[in-house]
Amino acid sequence: MLTITTHSHLDHDLTAAHLAFMLERYKGWDEFFLDTVELPKHLPSLCCGLYGPTMGDAPVLDADVVLQPRTGRAWPSRLVDRPMRTTRLLTTVAGPHEGLSCMLYTSYGGPEAPREPGDPSLVGDALAKATAFWAQHALAR
Repeated sequence: MLTITTHSHLDHDLTAAHLAFMLERYKGWDEFFLDTVELPKHLPSLCCGLYGPTMGDAPVLDADVVLQPRTGRAWPSRLVDRPMRTTRLLTTVAGPHEGLSCMLYTSYGGPEAPREPGDPSLVGDALAKATAFWAQHALAR
């Protein structure tokens, strides 16, 4: 069962209604998952700061990017001076944590995006995929 704890990252402007939707949708899910769904009509849209090919944009050029750590992270993120956009997509990532079979790690508005290459937990193929993705994508400041 999906469980929300103090370790869950709830910093993406999700409302109580979004959280209730997730808890209902993922009731009975008891292992790691990464899932992107379209929000039901009764839920408000979410903000998405992602720019790049995944969002239908051209690749984000290095010349347009500022490298700067985001709150709570020691590594720099690729950031651009562009506005947040609204989205009807909700991506949820959850899995085992400290004895729980399925804790919410994070959930955010927009399509799936890999962790950033500076994340020290990334290695091997996951690091290579993240590096390739973030070479063409950036987040709104």
